[in-house]
Amino acid sequence: MRRAIRIAGLILLAAGSLVAHDTWLVPTQFRVTPGQPVQVALNTSEDFPTSEGAPAPERIARFDTTTVAPRVPVSCYRVEGKSLVAEVTPGPGLTLVAAVTHPRLIVLEAPVFTEYITEEGLEKIVAERAQRGESDKPGRERYSKVTKLALCAEGEGADFRQPLGLQVEIVPETNPCELRVGDTLRVQVLFEGRPLAGVRVGGGYAGVHGHHYPVWVKTDGEGRAAIPLDRAGAWFVRTLHMIPSTEFEDADWQSWFSTLTFEVR
Repeated sequence: MRRAIRIAGLILLAAGSLVAHDTWLVPTQFRVTPGQPVQVALNTSEDFPTSEGAPAPERIARFDTTTVAPRVPVSCYRVEGKSLVAEVTPGPGLTLVAAVTHPRLIVLEAPVFTEYITEEGLEKIVAERAQRGESDKPGRERYSKVTKLALCAEGEGADFRQPLGLQVEIVPETNPCELRVGDTLRVQVLFEGRPLAGVRVGGGYAGVHGHHYPVWVKTDGEGRAAIPLDRAGAWFVRTLHMIPSTEFEDADWQSWFSTLTFEVR
């Protein structure tokens, strides 16, 4: 019996770790040629930009590109190894790629759920569970992954400041195609199109493991944050927002893990 309990605990810990993984859109190259397809991978891992497992294609709720033209759906995405991959065709200037997963239910025993939301800095959720008398109850959560990628080419492209209508969205206020080492990327985090104040934002690059992000900041009253960029290469910015669930009867909480991937030269 004790062995069974230990095994169950390990399974729950693994599940908690998996839900806390980040998900990114990772291209074969960030600098592209208009009209020439480039492969993009949807990766989930603790180690950017690698992947530990591919989302099933049926989990994708939205996958599209935005250039100077309206949004264009991405089709024919498929699982290759541990990634979900697709070919996208960039336009001139900035092309924004977005992918979102359908909400997925996870149920974690109370100690595991508390550890997970505490590590994520969700003190308000910890406090609200205590106020509800639910601190010792399993955490039932529906989570979605919201990803965004900046591809760069010559010419005039999409407006980097224009939101794409994602549920929780990291909107750059600095042109991601012009970032250099030593610059600061300024972003605004939106929830349902409105500024999200006081949410933690992490930033990192290849080689960063888990939640040991080299940059951890909180958004101000207008949902804005600044990410200092101290090295070249692929970078990501991420945030997590959780609220009480009113949409799903089988969950007490609903969350969105949101990322923005870009390159620093």
